[in-house]
Amino acid sequence: MHSLCRLARSFLFGSVGTFLLVAASFGAASGQDRVTFLSGTSLEGEIKKFQRGTLDFDTDEMGVVGVDWGDIESVFSEALFEVTTDGGDVYFGSLGGEGRTLVVAGREGVANLSYDDIVEIISISQGFVARTSGFLDLSLNLTRANNLFSLLTRARGAYSGPKWFASVQGEEYAQTQETTDALGTVTKQRTTRSLLNVTGKRFLGGKLAATFSSQFEQNEELNLDRRILNTIGGEYFAVRNQSVEVSLGAGAVLNSELYVGEERTEAGEINVSAGFDAFDIGDLNVYTSVNSYTNPKDGRVRIDIDGRVSWEVFSDFFIGVNLIEKLDSAPPATAPDRDFQYGLTVGWSWS
Repeated sequence: MHSLCRLARSFLFGSVGTFLLVAASFGAASGQDRVTFLSGTSLEGEIKKFQRGTLDFDTDEMGVVGVDWGDIESVFSEALFEVTTDGGDVYFGSLGGEGRTLVVAGREGVANLSYDDIVEIISISQGFVARTSGFLDLSLNLTRANNLFSLLTRARGAYSGPKWFASVQGEEYAQTQETTDALGTVTKQRTTRSLLNVTGKRFLGGKLAATFSSQFEQNEELNLDRRILNTIGGEYFAVRNQSVEVSLGAGAVLNSELYVGEERTEAGEINVSAGFDAFDIGDLNVYTSVNSYTNPKDGRVRIDIDGRVSWEVFSDFFIGVNLIEKLDSAPPATAPDRDFQYGLTVGWSWS
């Protein structure tokens, strides 16, 4: 009898232990995110984020890998995410579904979304860093024939949240040239250009946003000692999908500027802007922004064009071309009406 009791207890404890082990194993497995490809292959790991057509997925074997969104059949995660569609709608919840239909299950209910309509997925647990992006560009030019040396440095950092967007962009250009006159006297001439822009946006739902910005500019090529622009307006995202973003904006501007040898002036201007960003052209990223500033009193028009084409060489390092054009229909008599620069760059970006 005692042997039978001991056998029963061993069987009971062994069964309970086995059950707990299996349950623990199942719980660990269910805690893993999963990505299933159109080919039928699956990976388990952790979904980091989806932006600009690429899903960042962390696996134990390969680390963080970038997966083309078009190659995915389904994703699954019990964690909480923020999902944004091309129409500007935002959903919060866990991820599931199949057949390239994403099911977002949250407190406010369940949403069934087409994969083609999704532009961003951010893990709630990722916090501030996962919502940042930016770049650093360096362009160097050295010409022996005319002893010309120039360096252009550009940097940008941005944060994008559910309701707010903020960015800081800076630019510094310096050029030094040596000239020798008939008497053999060597003269160094140095010119500089600086720009600092701080922009904020408040998303209003859908494709609209309220915008405000402050910009400082100095340009010795244009005899511009300083210009400060304070702008408030709105922006409309005409196109925002997994490969292209196109935005249109308008606003009111207070322009305070001082040219060398001139008195400081202040004027109200009307700003009209357009932005184009294409990031699914192979390894190329093409960005262009155009800003026009019109003074309704005297008809003066200024146009700033900023273009950037970059090619990713490896792991967020790239080479590219920068284009900067500045046009002014009625500059002071001491200033030219155009300044421009084209240059090859190397740099690093993150998103």
